[in-house]
Amino acid sequence: MRRIAIVSVFVFGAATAASAQTAPARPAPAAVAAAAPDEPVPRAERARARQDCLSENIALSGEDLRAAMRLCMQGKFPGVQLYAHDGVTRDGRPTAVAARAACKTEIDARRLEGVQRIAALTACFNAKRPDLAQRAECRKEARARGLDGAELRKAVEACAREARS
Repeated sequence: MRRIAIVSVFVFGAATAASAQTAPARPAPAAVAAAAPDEPVPRAERARARQDCLSENIALSGEDLRAAMRLCMQGKFPGVQLYAHDGVTRDGRPTAVAARAACKTEIDARRLEGVQRIAALTACFNAKRPDLAQRAECRKEARARGLDGAELRKAVEACAREARS
């Protein structure tokens, strides 16, 4: 079974490489970015690139697949920051992890404990990432209405979209 999987990867990889040589050139990242000012790369183009990268790395899984996908996607769109790095999202805001760490450092310096500490941490995080705070509030409201799964995701997305406008 293992030999069949490895052989199919090599055969599939060779076919993908051959089709990539005959495929028409993709638009330059600058031209793609000009198409959608709010997103660096249109969703459809990213989805096609994601599928290509996944087919190139079909034999990988877990952290190896994640690392290979990042490298592949960044290689397909050079010059466009697709992922968060150094604690900053691609749109310049602190990541949730970086915001929590900064808040924790600030609150530790004030030596708060118990309920006061939790309230201060929540207020600090909400100030640093109001978009995530809004989504958390939307999720809380949707759960109170008894929503779960796909309905929950749709309700949270609709609520967050409504809050942005």
